[in-house]
Amino acid sequence: MLIQRTPKQKTRGAALPLTALLVCTGLAWPALAQTTAPQTTSSQLATGAKLFAANCASCHRADGSGGMKFGNAVSADLRAPGLETTYKSSDKLLLRAILEAKDEDGDRLDQPMPAWKGRLTTADAEAIIAYLHTLHS
Repeated sequence: MLIQRTPKQKTRGAALPLTALLVCTGLAWPALAQTTAPQTTSSQLATGAKLFAANCASCHRADGSGGMKFGNAVSADLRAPGLETTYKSSDKLLLRAILEAKDEDGDRLDQPMPAWKGRLTTADAEAIIAYLHTLHS
C-alpha cells in the first residue's frame, strides 16, 4: 500500500498526501521517468486485478480509493488521474514504490506500506501497475 505522509514526518507542507509530495518525481529522478506505458495484455490486467485484490485492496480498498487510517498514516488513493500526475506517468517509480517502499526522494514510505520485493516478483508488480492504470476516480 502506498501511504500518505503524516504531519510528524518530512513533508513539503502540513499533512500533504503522498500524491502531493511526489508531484516533482519526474524532475527529481529524470532517469526513471517514462512517458509511454508499455503494451498491456488482457492476461496481465487479469493477473494484476487478482494480485491487487489479494495484496493491496485490504489497505487501498477494492476500488483503489484508499483513505484508510493506520494510526497517523492514511493509505493513498491509487486511481487516475492522480496516480499518473503523482508519478509523472513513470511506471518505474511506481515499481520502486511497490517493491522497495521508496518515495520520490528515495526515502522510506510511511508504515505500514511494506516493501514487496521478495514477496512479489517484478512481473507481479508490473501487472498490478497495469491494473492500477484502469482505475479512475
